[in-house]
Amino acid sequence: MNRLALSRMVLFAATSVLPLISAWNMAMAPSHPERQITIGPKLGGVTYDAPVELSWSSLRNGDFQKAVASRVTDAFPLRPLLIRVNNEVRSELFGEVTAPHVVRGAKGNLIERSYLDDYCSRKEGMGLQLAAQIVPKLKEIQGYYRARGAVFVYLVSPSKAAHVPEYFLDRIPCPSTPSARTQLVPQYVEALKAAGINVLDTASLIHSLKGKYEFELFPEGGVHWNDVGGAIAVSALVDEINRQAGEKILPPFTFTYELSTARGADRELVDLLNLFFPPLGYLTPKVQFTPSMPCKDHPARTLDIAMVGSSFGHLPARMLIEQDCLWGLNFYYYAKLGRFGGPPYHEIERNLADADLARLRGAKVMILEENESFVARSAYLDVLLNVLNGR
Repeated sequence: MNRLALSRMVLFAATSVLPLISAWNMAMAPSHPERQITIGPKLGGVTYDAPVELSWSSLRNGDFQKAVASRVTDAFPLRPLLIRVNNEVRSELFGEVTAPHVVRGAKGNLIERSYLDDYCSRKEGMGLQLAAQIVPKLKEIQGYYRARGAVFVYLVSPSKAAHVPEYFLDRIPCPSTPSARTQLVPQYVEALKAAGINVLDTASLIHSLKGKYEFELFPEGGVHWNDVGGAIAVSALVDEINRQAGEKILPPFTFTYELSTARGADRELVDLLNLFFPPLGYLTPKVQFTPSMPCKDHPARTLDIAMVGSSFGHLPARMLIEQDCLWGLNFYYYAKLGRFGGPPYHEIERNLADADLARLRGAKVMILEENESFVARSAYLDVLLNVLNGR
């Protein structure tokens, strides 16, 4: 076969087969996305497609055209391959980070821009102001569970920006003062404690351990705490729940760790870069728990526990379920986005309706988590309050 004939065959395949595959992908996308055909590694990141609604208004403002164009583009089988080629060239030649809202700091560390924006916008006395806003809500939630003999813990989780600010502060404007940045969480927590709120400050706990290990407690390519950070927080949480209960209703544990290649949440931001050769030359710890007794012998496995929180709640929830016998724990991700449980830890349902949250009222242990970057500003606190008040 001569070169001309081969070229014609390649051109024929590109002009006939690829459109057919695109049509197949568009047909499969709504009901069977796993059956779509793509060439190259799957792209990282979650996107939400705008609905295709044909109407005079959608035609006039261009929403219909944009939605159709997005569907056609996403269905093109070479799209993942071409995006990775583009990203690799821009990263290698120009050092660009192509993922929206991701900032690259020193030593290859990555972070989401929103955490840096929060850290650099902190003001003097802001912790006291935020505490004043949330104390009435927390008192009502805590009072509800206490009146029913249940345990309530308000957990403050740490931010990577506050843990290793030196990796990022030279990359963006940061007008806040060092004292405003470091004092927000202690001020906030002390004000909550003074108001009688059962608060567990894992943010300050994790930050106090900086430099203790041969690795940071946040992975280079992720924004959430690593396994050791999560295990330390879970151990403190177990102790706090047992303290409030007046007995060891949850089994204490010890843990060890080994360093291994990054996987899962430890590489979540690296995966968003969508590169052919992602920077994964760092190690992260993976923990091994040693419970005080086998789960089959511990009554904690039937305890009704609810946890409502942000993305920082996933790791503690998974550890409590899989490693600490709490098989009855349900994690409500941002209250309504999804309910997770186990074992093994997995998503049970997503996009919860109001009726799906009714079981929160009967929890024997309620854990309410907020990250230090967004304390007193999470909408899911109001959702929980509405559930408890029957609204």
